[in-house]
Amino acid sequence: MRTTAIAAVFGLLIVTTFAAGEKNGPVAPPAAPAALPDAPPDAAIKRLIEDLGSDDWRAREKAGRDLAARGEAALPLLRTALLAADSPEAQRRLSVLVRKIDHDRLVEPKRVTLTVKDRTAKQVFDEVTKQTGYKVEFNDNSALKHSFEFNNTPFWQVVDTVANAAGCTLFSGYGDDTIRVYNQDQLPPLVAYAGPFRFMATNISTSRSAQLSGVSKRGDNPRSNEYMNLSFQIQSEPKNPMIGITPPELSEARDDLGGSLIPPADGNNFRTSNYYDGGSRGHSTYMSLNLSCAGRAATSIKSLKGRVGIILLSGTAPELVIADPLKVKKKEFVGRTTEIELAGVDEDANQKGAYHVVLTAKYRGATEPNHQNNYTWVQGLPQRFELLDEKGNKYVCNGPMEMHNNNNETVRMTLMFAPEDRSTGRRNPNKLGPPAKLVLTEWLTVTHEVPFAFKDIPLP
Repeated sequence: MRTTAIAAVFGLLIVTTFAAGEKNGPVAPPAAPAALPDAPPDAAIKRLIEDLGSDDWRAREKAGRDLAARGEAALPLLRTALLAADSPEAQRRLSVLVRKIDHDRLVEPKRVTLTVKDRTAKQVFDEVTKQTGYKVEFNDNSALKHSFEFNNTPFWQVVDTVANAAGCTLFSGYGDDTIRVYNQDQLPPLVAYAGPFRFMATNISTSRSAQLSGVSKRGDNPRSNEYMNLSFQIQSEPKNPMIGITPPELSEARDDLGGSLIPPADGNNFRTSNYYDGGSRGHSTYMSLNLSCAGRAATSIKSLKGRVGIILLSGTAPELVIADPLKVKKKEFVGRTTEIELAGVDEDANQKGAYHVVLTAKYRGATEPNHQNNYTWVQGLPQRFELLDEKGNKYVCNGPMEMHNNNNETVRMTLMFAPEDRSTGRRNPNKLGPPAKLVLTEWLTVTHEVPFAFKDIPLP
């Protein structure tokens, strides 16, 4: 397995988008790159960007180092400058910087530096939120005080350290960006960390089988087989939406007696969770490994190491933009990968300010022999639609009210958009006007190969 070229991240800047076009008419020509948000003014960063085109190579080198050191904070202005640059030297240096910072943004963890004394866990999590921008929901109002010292410590390790000290457990998989820490009667899980990812062992099971027929007369074939399956949850930081994973590869798996647990390489020994939620955007996914049993006297997996490719959402660009959707009835539009027939957008009869979007979507992209592309297209399709008012404020999509899939090629669905997220009760902070645009976004992805390692996993 190899990591997909990081150049895919740069596609956020140069991806070709297609405006909405009616069926039977020509597909719209490539549009300009997706509009970038206005960057906050930063005179120091602007001066450094100007120095990238300096006649003095020392000034150019220093500017590059200083901009790289600023990291993600400089990224919006760097992207804007790259689109406007006319100097070949400045373009080259800006391209390198944008690719590097965007790559680091995806694969490096946010870090916390914090020294606190005699503070409640909630107060500590509030400080973590201020530093990282990640919302941590903590439901224990205990007055118990704690002291911690974190020095450039990765985010997940900080959260687990504070949660364990407070006797609480971290939860994920609710489909939003919130980190939840609850007071539950549970033991701390088996956890490993890799950059912005948290691996948690969730289950281990064994099964035995005996061959009762078709046994060789020579008696040289085994009649009994024993199998083991180890399952994990993978969590990403809120900045890193995941689309899926690739099959994991084991490099080491040994029990406490030294026996190898890696099955023979017959092509069917590694199973992943791609088909559980592959294609959907989220911060939690699952994988599992098939292992062999070296001997029944062993009591634990002493060491387990491997790698897995995590497919990350690196950016988005509009594929179809439909203006005044409230006025559109039974009209067809063609994009690069998807063709849709919009039956209509209508206000919900029972909830003022909520809207139903009724449409049929057809897949137009390249089809792999195993139809995996079509499957992931279907899974992610509801999340790719956005409904916006004239100021660009987004309605919350509460998922498909109904969805009919025809062989992963055509999907009929009704999407519910509202000011409030029904799963969390949170409302859009802006006052929303009537829908002015319905947008189908295109997802830009990059696959990052991530190592994982565990020790002393109990055997059943």
